Amino acid sequence: MSVHKSSARLFASDGSVIGAGRAYVHLPRPATQAQPAQGTLSLDWWNDGAPSMLELDSGPKLRLRVETDKLSGCIQGRVLRYETEWPGVSSS
Repeated sequence: MSVHKSSARLFASDGSVIGAGRAYVHLPRPATQAQPAQGTLSLDWWNDGAPSMLELDSGPKLRLRVETDKLSGCIQGRVLRYETEWPGVSSS
């Protein structure tokens, strides 16, 4: 299992940006392969809105299926756990 880490922006279904922070995508196979994946997003800032898409600064846009959405007192932020389909990225 590998973890793809990246700064990221969170989008609502209407295309508006509703947050930004650090994304961690857990990949069971190499990142070059398309595959189901899970991850977490630790938001530094956010607005109300239903999360729909995650855009990684160092990779693809991912459609999200949010599993949990919680406010965290210890990091004073919002943390999303999600499932997605990783499209595979080139190894260049």
